[in-house]
Amino acid sequence: MADQGARAALITGGSAGIGRAIAEMLAGEGYGLTLMARKPDRLRECVTALESGGASVLGVAGNAALEEDLDRAVAEHRDRFGRLDVLVNNAGVGLHGSIEETSVKHLDLQLAVNLRAAQILMSKTAPLLRKAGAEHGKALVVNVSSMFGRYPQAGTAAYSTTKAALVALSAAAHGELSTSGVQVTALCPGATDTPGFAWAADRKGDVMMPSSDVAEAVRFLLRTSGRCFVPEIALAVAGGDLHNMGA
Repeated sequence: MADQGARAALITGGSAGIGRAIAEMLAGEGYGLTLMARKPDRLRECVTALESGGASVLGVAGNAALEEDLDRAVAEHRDRFGRLDVLVNNAGVGLHGSIEETSVKHLDLQLAVNLRAAQILMSKTAPLLRKAGAEHGKALVVNVSSMFGRYPQAGTAAYSTTKAALVALSAAAHGELSTSGVQVTALCPGATDTPGFAWAADRKGDVMMPSSDVAEAVRFLLRTSGRCFVPEIALAVAGGDLHNMGA
């Protein structure tokens, strides 16, 4: 039996960092939530915390690199909520190293999680998103890219390339879906205090923004009218160097 009434969102990488911050924000806005994440223990803790605040939350343990896990997340979301108003493609992996050092396995993993999963999920959820767009004039897809996609750095070739491609994918997807009331925005955050950015936590001079700042950008997108489209939002660390502040 599908939950009735509230709007609903599906978030990949939803149990920690940026994904969790967006989930907390959407829960506060009354959205039903499906969170897909790779680590079951962390996912259960996140779901329990959100439910304790009164949110309706479904946790789906799965790997965004696997199409069958993406299929399962969409099917379980549809069964639980029966609708989809917001899709957040947040799952990502950054494996740093030179081009010479990067294995094909690590290259393929970043392509699969950072880029391929977003296209697959947009394809599989398009009917639900179009239905929501027709109903209230503005369904939303948020693809979480990175400042690395705009300002690539040495040692991040695969990661930067996938994040740049995600911006291009977002623009193309908006062109296809916008006629049905579905907007697609790319978010490009700078250095953000998340588990995935722990490798840079001890870099001198780094001051990371909280994940809640990225969630506030999503809240802004929800607040704008269906007549306002925001193709991309870049969030830079205050006082930082744009060429050395990726996330």
